[in-house]
Amino acid sequence: MSRPSTDAGFDTVIVVDWSARSQPSPAAPTADAIFMAVSHGPGTEPRVSYHRTRDAATQALVVHISAALDAGRRLLAGFDFPFGYPRGFARALTGGDDPLVLWQALSARIEDAADNANNRFRVATDLNRLFPGLGPFWGCPPSQANPDLPERGSLRHGHGLPERREVERRLPRAQPCWKLYTTGAVGSQVLLGLPRLNHLRERFGTAISVSPFQPPVTPIVLAEVYPSLLHRLVTARRRTGEILDAAQVRVLAQALHALPPAALTGMLAEGDTEEGWILGLGHDRLLLEPASCTS
Repeated sequence: MSRPSTDAGFDTVIVVDWSARSQPSPAAPTADAIFMAVSHGPGTEPRVSYHRTRDAATQALVVHISAALDAGRRLLAGFDFPFGYPRGFARALTGGDDPLVLWQALSARIEDAADNANNRFRVATDLNRLFPGLGPFWGCPPSQANPDLPERGSLRHGHGLPERREVERRLPRAQPCWKLYTTGAVGSQVLLGLPRLNHLRERFGTAISVSPFQPPVTPIVLAEVYPSLLHRLVTARRRTGEILDAAQVRVLAQALHALPPAALTGMLAEGDTEEGWILGLGHDRLLLEPASCTS
């Protein structure tokens, strides 16, 4: 296995729309499930695949990463959920501010079976008990509600943590990571996504780095993305009958791969090294310009 040069950028770009479903998604592709777009070159059409479970998606990622490493190719994988929490959460849980140690701590608590059955609401309840007052996590089905996990965010009080990361303050339409349930919730994706990424880090070791927590100079780089950054381009390029999630990952994968390598590397190095960052935030025009020249 040869180590690829970072000068030419990435040979493969993957963008993943994650899901926190507690059962396998339907056999036929449907919204609010896992879609994965894989681009093998600037100007090429990404291939989009549908995955019914997080386990199946993780296995597919292992195959893509292994193939890239065996071929001496670089791979960027973007995921549409936060890679960190507002400042102070990691320290309360781990005693330090390292977000990758936090990933390990969450992995030790989360149970996520091959059929998507998981314990995320119980974990959120236990995490809330680490803080005074009530919160910060909220949102659950009525059957999961308990005195330490409120159904509504307005019921929280006195937990002492910020509501949003800095990146979400700059992009208000992005949901805060404490919300676990109902429309737009991303918190469950975080609780069930970070342990999966931690598994990839454990499996591939120093071949993987995580933006913006580590320098993006490894063969495999993981990054947080927000496909709605390109909502106008997605709207323009969405095909008749195409599921929005599938269109978003396809268009974003193509846009990222069309960037000049130095520009993409610079974006990967930006952001808060405790809370995380959305790749490309503030570079909408640069993302749109090369993408507009591809078909």
